[in-house]
Amino acid sequence: MVKASGDRLVTAAAQVMLAGAVFLPVVLWRGFPSEAVWNLLGSGIVQTAYLAALATAYNRADLSFAYPIARGSAPIIIALGSLLGLSLVPGPGGWLALGLICGGVVGLGLASPSRHGLGASLLTGFLIATYITIDGAGVREVDDVLAYAASLYVLIAALVVPVVLMTRGFEVVRRAVVKDWPRHLAGGAATLGSYGLLLYASRLAPLSLVAAARETAVVFAALGGWWFLDEKIGQVRAGAVVVIAAGMIVLAITR
Repeated sequence: MVKASGDRLVTAAAQVMLAGAVFLPVVLWRGFPSEAVWNLLGSGIVQTAYLAALATAYNRADLSFAYPIARGSAPIIIALGSLLGLSLVPGPGGWLALGLICGGVVGLGLASPSRHGLGASLLTGFLIATYITIDGAGVREVDDVLAYAASLYVLIAALVVPVVLMTRGFEVVRRAVVKDWPRHLAGGAATLGSYGLLLYASRLAPLSLVAAARETAVVFAALGGWWFLDEKIGQVRAGAVVVIAAGMIVLAITR
């Protein structure tokens, strides 16, 4: 939805804003996890930068290139961070699964006929790795993952909306929300809901492996780029999907 829109940053902000409004009652119900306030604030700031970087990458590159490069590089960065003590270190089987999944994901991107926007895509991947690492530590500090996730969503909306209002103007944002609010709400809820599941899973398994499993979504992104945006899929991408599937099998066997 963001890639196909006229103003990608406004669309991304509209999704975050509406999803944040939905989760506000959850914060009032479950409470704000003050013990993780610095993780929440740090993640919120990084995710605000991430949305800007993602919009820039989509402005410069095809979805089928930008999304796999950003998503495939993030788990690798997280895994390297685990060697510095920033998260749990995967075992030998985990490293193999990580290599297969991320290799296949990046392969999907490199198979794109156009490779414009590499820098913005890699920056997006670095920011993804950064906020996931921050949140992976944050959810281990709290007892209520739902409260953490809901508070994070509301905080991101509170940070993103003023930035977009200053850069795009109130009327542009208002028109975008009023025109397509059901689609924005669905997209935002799906995005934030999937991230909430990642936060819960990160309490149970090494963060890099959870992130790698999440990034198998690029297969569906590649199919979406082909089906909705007329982007080509060839034999190389089909082979990359097989590699990703092999990585998921290894991950399931060695977990």
